[in-house]
Amino acid sequence: MLIKNIFITYMIIISFFYLTSSILWGKISNRIAVNLKSQEIIIGIILSILTVILLYFPIVTDSGANVQIKILTTVIAAVFFSSTTLITISLCNVVWFYFIIGFNSTFLVDFASILFILAIGFWMIQKKLNEKKRIVILIPLAVIFKIYGYYVLDKWIYPSHGGLIETEILIHTIMYWILIFIPALLLSFQIANQTRNIQSKLKKLENIANIDGLTGLYNRRYFDKYLMQISSESIRSSKSMSLLMIDVDYFKNYNDFYGHPQGDECLKKISIILQSEVNSSGVCARYGGEEFTILLPNSTLLDSINLANRIINSVRKLGIEHAHSDKKIVTLSIGVAAQIASTDEDYYTLIKEADLALYKSKHNGRDQVSY
Repeated sequence: MLIKNIFITYMIIISFFYLTSSILWGKISNRIAVNLKSQEIIIGIILSILTVILLYFPIVTDSGANVQIKILTTVIAAVFFSSTTLITISLCNVVWFYFIIGFNSTFLVDFASILFILAIGFWMIQKKLNEKKRIVILIPLAVIFKIYGYYVLDKWIYPSHGGLIETEILIHTIMYWILIFIPALLLSFQIANQTRNIQSKLKKLENIANIDGLTGLYNRRYFDKYLMQISSESIRSSKSMSLLMIDVDYFKNYNDFYGHPQGDECLKKISIILQSEVNSSGVCARYGGEEFTILLPNSTLLDSINLANRIINSVRKLGIEHAHSDKKIVTLSIGVAAQIASTDEDYYTLIKEADLALYKSKHNGRDQVSY
């Protein structure tokens, strides 16, 4: 029966963490449309619900085997998550225990256990200890506290029947607890690492798919996705967004005369200038060939014009030789547009206006900003 109880308890724990690991540690958590603090509270509630499921809706009903993991999820929160998540799960567990088992000696020991883990967890979070160090600290402390809890209640799991003496009951209790609790905690650690490693690899692959190989800027694919996102934000906030369409003047002539390797070097140098001028909220992308774009959320037309002029001056200062240009150096033509989006299709208009402004710069002699 002992082996059966341990096996079923492990299956419940494994199933839960594999089903919810994306929510707890993975990509889905990044998509929850709430701020970070609210997300941490949601995770705490999820872990607390796990406690209730494992304790009060058990597959195994004999000998109270699932009582061994009453503080498991609290410890998991102390190891893997923030103080907000730890407080949330602690409060929820106290409430669940009170309403389910009432106010008695068992509740008081459960409450003391939660406070104990909460205090240790706070200390570890404040010290910014990594997960391995937290587990090493928590396991012996939790075992010691469990033994103390046994003596407070006189018994923890096994009732004093079947001729077992107190020492045997204690040994059975502690060994049972160690066999379930510690491996479950280590299992949680393994699943957390596995999930995070997978998500990290997926993130790297996603970055590769979004980055232009030559310039290191974002590519057209990412730009289109980001433009739709910023357009939606503009609709909600009623704030202006602006777009710069940038073209390297006479670049085909430059490539033909100096060769494609030199042309690539020219684009790289210009890309460095563009990236250095864009703030953290803006996105600079290679739109195609020698054409670039800069998308700026929460910015006015005047902001974009000033940025465009700085970029043009910076590229002029590079002094890249261009024998087949009127200026004899590499220059840029830039078109600027800005709008407050009101519909999901307005970003098309923004691109069209910026493109028309770029055509205006080229038509009027290049090496200038138009809007």
